[in-house]
Amino acid sequence: MTEILDNSVQELWQKQPVEVTKMSIEELRRRAGKFERRIRRRNIREYVACLIAAGLMGYFYITSHDVASRVTFALFMAAMLWIVIALHRTGSAKRTPLDEDTLTTQRFYREELKRQLHVVRSVWWWYLAPMVPGCIACTVSYLMKPHHSGAWAGLAFINAIFFVSFYGVWRLNMRAARCLERMIDQLNGVGE
Repeated sequence: MTEILDNSVQELWQKQPVEVTKMSIEELRRRAGKFERRIRRRNIREYVACLIAAGLMGYFYITSHDVASRVTFALFMAAMLWIVIALHRTGSAKRTPLDEDTLTTQRFYREELKRQLHVVRSVWWWYLAPMVPGCIACTVSYLMKPHHSGAWAGLAFINAIFFVSFYGVWRLNMRAARCLERMIDQLNGVGE
């Protein structure tokens, strides 16, 4: 008897009409535009940071007297160039269509969220991995120099900076990925 009652309650619950939240075209365009501006600002920050880092590496390259150091700085400059190109190619913001209907705008916004989600989730491959050769060359270069009593502590410090920086960048991007997932889920909850 209880099983029949449970099934009928479940059936009644499943058949009730679902309330669908509708989002206006203005709200969709506002959110998509805000997201587009956020992505543009992020990219500009990254471009400027890479330019400054590449400039510093270029200065160190010019002022270095040993080949190992020059190779290290050249590898870091190449990594900065790769990062800028990869970010521009895969992570540039696309313009929100202003003359489209609600469904098309919603699809565009969802696809942009998904595209940026892919960018932040794959940060290891396009952002961090290109810097690994420079980090290795830095360690080798350091080991090739004459050592003093605190040489191993210096090497440990340099590698700790690399590790903490890599971990920090990865964590920030994983946090951004969770935020993007929530935005996508929220948008998926909106009726089309």
